[in-house]
Amino acid sequence: MDTIEAARVVALPTIEATERRSPPTWASLQRETLAALERAAPEFVARYTRADGTLIWRDRWPGMDGSDDPYEGFHHFPLCYLLGGSPDLLRAGREMWEAITWQWTEYGQIHREFDAYYDWMHHGEGYLALSYFALADPMGLRDRQRARRFADFYTGADPDAPNYDPERRLMRSPFNGSRGPRFEVTAEDWSTHRTVLDGYPPPFEDLPGVGPERCPWSDDTVYAAILQRMNARMTRGDVPLNLTASSLVAHAYLFTGEERYRAWVRDYLAAWAERAARNGGLIPDNVGPSGAIGELLDGKWWGGYYGWRWPHGLQTVIEPLAIAGTNAAMLDGDLAHLDLARAQLDRLLALGREEGGRQVVPHKHRDGGWTDYRPMNPAYAIACWSASLDEADRARVRRLRPEGAGARRRRESARG
Repeated sequence: MDTIEAARVVALPTIEATERRSPPTWASLQRETLAALERAAPEFVARYTRADGTLIWRDRWPGMDGSDDPYEGFHHFPLCYLLGGSPDLLRAGREMWEAITWQWTEYGQIHREFDAYYDWMHHGEGYLALSYFALADPMGLRDRQRARRFADFYTGADPDAPNYDPERRLMRSPFNGSRGPRFEVTAEDWSTHRTVLDGYPPPFEDLPGVGPERCPWSDDTVYAAILQRMNARMTRGDVPLNLTASSLVAHAYLFTGEERYRAWVRDYLAAWAERAARNGGLIPDNVGPSGAIGELLDGKWWGGYYGWRWPHGLQTVIEPLAIAGTNAAMLDGDLAHLDLARAQLDRLLALGREEGGRQVVPHKHRDGGWTDYRPMNPAYAIACWSASLDEADRARVRRLRPEGAGARRRRESARG
């Protein structure tokens, strides 16, 4: 047992229950829910898997999209165990993780037990179970070894996965994983996803014959134009979405206590704060290979992969800032790490307006300026407040209430 493990064992508290009382209704309902999930879990597994645990699926799976989805089907098994469910849920969750990892390795998308290349919108969805496994068994050797290996895909320490440029403090591509950065996407990469994307707005404004609302990825001519533009403008350099990788590195720090992981989380977040400062305080959604904002987009700070002009807009720009800020604050207790997310929320609120009694803010920035005014999801502000319990963070959450500032003032005035 190393020093870190020994310290953790000594520090574990002991709680002894000495009284019996009738549980409150909510607690009884919670136990009933967990009991129902315990009964449903083996039925779910039996229906969708073979006897060897692999998913009843295809013999081969092309493209890069999809390794996150099978994990998502089972990653709440260990969470149910952590909430008080049966140990069978944890065992089933682990068995499914191992089976899926093997199966998608055979498909060719997973390498060294981690997705070979995709983006952090999907990595973040697929690897949530890693945190639950660690909470369930914080001394686990396999989990700790994986935590180190996976984190080093992103710290620059693994020469076989050079995703991170430590000199410029940037990820080298939005497409990254255990095989390193992917600087060119192919027609096969998106082949399984094209019909889904048909329902989304276009990722570029200069696609021939494509309007602003729907983009026919399933049209071969349009698809070729999208790929050409992606490879020219989006596949090299950094995007805010990559800040979600801070969760993987923070995970390694919590397992090992190695300072280099904590330092990386803080330093990478600080690099993005500096980019926002260079951009007049507003977070840019793309940084080129040299570190210049808008380097591959004619100097535009908008238009990057999963950025301000991408169909998701605000969500995939702001959410990673909140994730990285709360990760950094968790690792060293400094709540100033939340300031980058806070500042962006305040900028958007300042750009907002009231419509129909609701506070709306712009969710996208196109070549013509800010657009897509809608109420902002309060989850990002709530994330900051839940980490700090600071009154200023609470006030920001209140400002995002759907009724809008004017309606709120009228309501409060009517109360007297």
